[in-house]
Amino acid sequence: MADFTLYFPTLLAHEGGYCHDLQDPGGETYKGIARAYNPKWAGWPTVDAVKTQAGLATPVPRTGWRTLSKALDSEKALGTLVMSFYKASYWNSLNLDLVHSQCVAEQLADHGVNSGTSRPAKMLQFLLATEFSVKLLVDGKVGPRTIAALNAVDQQTFYTRFVAMRRAFYNYRTGSFSPTEDVTLAPWHTFFQQELNLKTNSQMQKYLTSWMSRCQETFTA
Repeated sequence: MADFTLYFPTLLAHEGGYCHDLQDPGGETYKGIARAYNPKWAGWPTVDAVKTQAGLATPVPRTGWRTLSKALDSEKALGTLVMSFYKASYWNSLNLDLVHSQCVAEQLADHGVNSGTSRPAKMLQFLLATEFSVKLLVDGKVGPRTIAALNAVDQQTFYTRFVAMRRAFYNYRTGSFSPTEDVTLAPWHTFFQQELNLKTNSQMQKYLTSWMSRCQETFTA
């Protein structure tokens, strides 16, 4: 079965430390936890206290991000809060402890971190229904039936297709696709638009390289 503790170091490597990009709708962010979307996260009081101790105003200028990140990393209790946040919000919510493949579980969780858990949940169900002939409702709720269906298909094949779909998701999100690709991937693009409420925004292209780096194409059994 998949294990969150094996995925967590990879997640932290992707998310980095503290930042406050004023062009990012998530606003102030620590270890990928965006304050705008998670204002009640229990770690924010500690972040604020460390900022005050360091004499940093809000928004913290880019020149102060690295210093603040190092100071926050020394707060062990904060690290525990980060781990519990991700486990509850992006792993447990998708029932990934029950998934047989570690690689598959990590891709599902990672896409949830990037785009919200309902999207990878629906993508998972859509792929099973359209490419693996599974009779499954695409409702974004990953329950026992969805998990059983996922575990029953060839894991490497599913993984390859999910990674391809995830890459198409990011290309669509940033408008980075050609007319030829649009024809080839039309069913996916229609699904992104109608079922995932995904809108193309070319201003997001600056994040594309980083997003694509999370789509590991190599399957490990």
